[in-house]
Amino acid sequence: MPAEPPQTDDEIKRAVVDRLRAVQIPGGDPISEQLVEDVTVESGVVTFVVNFKRLDQSMADRITDQLQGAGLATPGVEHARVAAVDAAAPETGLPVTGVESIIAIGSAKGGVGKSTVTVALAKALDAAGLEVAVFDANVHAPDAPDLLGAEGPVRSTPSGSPIPVDADGIEVMSVELIAEDGPVAWRGAMVHDVVTDLLGNADWTDRDVLLLDLPPGIGEAVTTLVQQAPIDGSLLVSTPTDEGVRASERTGALLDSYGVPVIGAVANMVATDEADVASPYEGDGRSLAAEIESVEVLEDALEPIPFDPALRELQTCTFDEPSTPGETAVASITETLEAFLADAAGPEAPADAVDLRGLPPAASQRQALSEFGVTGDAPVSMLVRGEPREFVDVIEGTLERDDRSLARTTIDDLGREGWLVEFEPAADSSTPSTSEPTA
Repeated sequence: MPAEPPQTDDEIKRAVVDRLRAVQIPGGDPISEQLVEDVTVESGVVTFVVNFKRLDQSMADRITDQLQGAGLATPGVEHARVAAVDAAAPETGLPVTGVESIIAIGSAKGGVGKSTVTVALAKALDAAGLEVAVFDANVHAPDAPDLLGAEGPVRSTPSGSPIPVDADGIEVMSVELIAEDGPVAWRGAMVHDVVTDLLGNADWTDRDVLLLDLPPGIGEAVTTLVQQAPIDGSLLVSTPTDEGVRASERTGALLDSYGVPVIGAVANMVATDEADVASPYEGDGRSLAAEIESVEVLEDALEPIPFDPALRELQTCTFDEPSTPGETAVASITETLEAFLADAAGPEAPADAVDLRGLPPAASQRQALSEFGVTGDAPVSMLVRGEPREFVDVIEGTLERDDRSLARTTIDDLGREGWLVEFEPAADSSTPSTSEPTA
């Protein structure tokens, strides 16, 4: 007797995966060659998540056709989609997947407590309910893992992406976690490569915010990150000294030159009557932000962080109910960061939008056209990268040649998320009409 056709989503998924193993490509099949990183099935729709980074244009088109063919040939599958593993990554020189926003913490001067401030803010944001990650970009003197209690070694996904270390719910990545044999004399291109690999290729898991702990100075690692990473905003850290302010001005100027907003300047280790231990610095840090030209105008200056011994033991600090002057100051700065992140988030794409970001152009167009056969007369929402007008022109032209038409096409700018294009089919309309893109 013939085998019973698959019924549940899990059974259909297993049948699809079995069929994929019969697809022949150079080296084996899409599963064994780890080109397909995930397969999901829901309500008769199978979605293949593909690593297109490893494929040239010809192979990408061939794999896309084979996957869709294998999916549709499986009993129980009504529609097949292909998505890219890095679909959500912004179009920058160093795309970062799995992270909603990135905030850089910087200073051209060493010894100002930048890593301490980064980790303290990470813990405070975590206490506020956000999913947080920390990337320690200081390849020469990485401190963040020790401050967070993170221990290596870093492991990898089947496709070779480094997996961040979990430190009590905060994901951490640092060269310290991979250099098991002690300090490494990273130089020039090596710095660029290690920073790019650990940040851009890391398997971050749905983080609301990643705090980027920049190394001191404005050298190779800092310039690479500021120039190429999708940084949403930054904080400058300084001691309340003229030297610290000048160093912050240099870092602020670099950030500003690449269009990275400077949210504020944090005066660290300031003198206060409340501290049990006297600060080595005399300034109170109140006028620090006003002295740095690149800092955005804030309604309220960031709270200075006093010289507080409690911040030396960050793993025991509590920021949801701060009890020391240092914890209270960090909690106050966290509120400013949360407000900035809420403003930077921008509009969200609808949950049912078909994600075409990261697909090769031909595959993107074929996938878009296939969606009209699924929804009938209902609108079709799609997420795209690049120039949306060119994409829309191709889709509209193809539909016209097929004697299909659209009542309306709208294009909305979602910022870092890309473009949201909504096609509204119209059975009785022969001429598509398109609205102007909206911000």
